[in-house]
This record gives sequence, C-alpha cells and structure tokens, in this order.
Amino acid sequence: MHFKRDGSDTEVLPYCYGILQHRLTQPSLIELIWSYWHEEGMLAQTMNAIAFRFQNLRSSPNDPLGELELDPLRPLNNIIWGYVQDRHNRLTIARRAFEYDHHYGVKLVGKAVPAMGSADSRSKFFEAFHNLLYRTAVFYREDAETTVVADAFPLLNALKDVHLLLAEGAHNQYGDLPWTARAEMLTEQWMLARPEMREFLRGRHMVPYQEEWMGAVDAMKKLQGWTDTTITHFNELAVDGERLLLSIRFGDWSDLNLTEDNAKNWARYWKPEVQRYIYGYLAVTGVDLMADTNDSRDAALRTVQPSLLLQRRLTERARPPAIAGRPAVARLGVSAAGFAAALPGSVTPRALRQLKGQ
Repeated sequence: MHFKRDGSDTEVLPYCYGILQHRLTQPSLIELIWSYWHEEGMLAQTMNAIAFRFQNLRSSPNDPLGELELDPLRPLNNIIWGYVQDRHNRLTIARRAFEYDHHYGVKLVGKAVPAMGSADSRSKFFEAFHNLLYRTAVFYREDAETTVVADAFPLLNALKDVHLLLAEGAHNQYGDLPWTARAEMLTEQWMLARPEMREFLRGRHMVPYQEEWMGAVDAMKKLQGWTDTTITHFNELAVDGERLLLSIRFGDWSDLNLTEDNAKNWARYWKPEVQRYIYGYLAVTGVDLMADTNDSRDAALRTVQPSLLLQRRLTERARPPAIAGRPAVARLGVSAAGFAAALPGSVTPRALRQLKGQ
C-alpha cells in the first residue's frame, strides 16, 4: 500500500508487474545441459533403480539388485526413505524431457519417456552448436600454422547463431527448472557418494574417478547392462558444455560492432573446454565433431540426436558375439564352408544337429 501526497492511498501489486531486477543483476549462471548430460550418463536412472529396490519392488525376474540390504543403523537408510517419500515433490522425467527439448531441441529415448508433443522446440540448436565447435576446431588448426592468418569470421557467425537460439529458449522455466533439476541431481550424487553405497555396489576401487559418486553409477551400469561408456565422459560434457553455453548466452554476440577479433579471443580463452567437449562427444557417441567431412551422410551425423547415437551404440553392444569356429568341424579338418557344401540337399536341420553332436 502506497500513499500519495494528498493523503489518498493506492494499491500497487507486488507481483506480475515490471521487471524482476535480480534476474538482470544476478542471472542464474547454470545451464540445463548439465542435467541433460548427467541424465544420459544414467545418474538419475541409477538412483531410481536403488529407490525402486528399496521399496522391495522387483525390476526383472533376475533382479541384479536383489541382494540390496542397507544397515538400518546407518544414515543412508533414513535418507533414502525420505527420498522415496518426497517423490511427488521432485521433477518427473517428462518435465525434464520437455524442457530439454525447449532449451536445446534434444530428446530423451527410453521406456519412461512419454511421447513428445512439444509446443516449442529448438530443432536447429545442435546443428548450430556442433557447427560452432567444428568452426572452432578449424580455427585452432589454422591458428597453429605460423604461416597462415586464421580466419575467424565463420566462427563469429556461428557464435551469433548459437547466441540467438539460446535466447529463443530462455523463456518460462529457464530460471526455475534448471535450478530444481540441479539441486535434485546434486542430492543424488551426494547419496551415491556415501560409504554405504560404495560398500553395496562395490565397483572398481582403483579407477581414478574425478568425484566420489561416479564409481556407483558405473557399477550400476555394469549390473543393469546399460551403456559401458564411463560416466567420466558424460560429466565432462556436462561441465564443459555448461561453461561454453554460458559464455555464449551472456555474451553480446548480436552486437554488430563485434569483429572476428572477438571471436578469436573467445576461441583461445575457451580452448581447453572446447577440446574436452569434442573428445567427450566422440567417446560417448562415436561422432568426431572436428573431422572434415566430404560426404553429406557423414556431415549429417553431427545433427543426429545424441540419444539416438547412444541407443545405436547400446544396440550394437547388446548383439551376441559371432561364433569364431565350430569344434566339430575343426576335428574333421574341414572348413565350415566346405562342410556345408558337402552336405546333401535333403539333410534336415534336425539331422544336421545330430550329426554335429556326434
């Protein structure tokens, strides 16, 4: 309630009017891509599997977590109890999936992911972002040549494209959902780093992980038969990707007065992060973002959804290995091809199995 000079009062609503000044002076320096790459690295799925088993629910006929027993006298038991009880207050995978699509145009793949019917998607973001990384890699190669003056103008244009696409996705839940997702995943990391969790999941104690929680995620992936790519690469993609996008989002790259010198300074300053991100993406998806492509099909791989590339690698890993040889044929001293050619055409599969068993 505010009073005028004449003594009358007027009501001013404290919300829904004007601009929230702290959003300008103190912006949220976090990016949702941090949560996306940890989600692809199976961080949330690992904690969900543990919470599922904690409720005495079987995930499969041969549940790999069937022997999960947490000491009731140690703190983790009560912590997971509170985590399970607070499920209705946490973000669902559908909420995160729709916001990933709104921010960066990336889509999750999995049984728990609903059918996506997004109202607004950044479908061109990864194409622009990967083009920026490729232009940056080209600049690094040219800049390393002392006889060549590296051209950063294509790099400047790529920075402008990514800057505009990031601005298009900075609406509605930008300042809220990334904070909530970050807080929940940091809580999950803290629980997975507990000594009780390491004692149960065991894992490989000699691996020099960057953080304590990583061993539990890799151990869970081994138990469940998920991707065999270490969480270390996903964590590097999350950390370095967030730094790069923040430098682009809050930089005034739409200013017409910027020159290629500004782009050169950006590329040189963020060189470690760019190189780590490119290598991490290669280790996770098998796609080299810095490679020169003469074939349009190879160039199209850069714009494929990361989740689809991860799904393809998981499918290839799940294929049964090819049989190297047949002992029964080897004992006869005949090659497999010659053995098959020598059989009469009337031999039935059952007779063939009996013959091989002799």
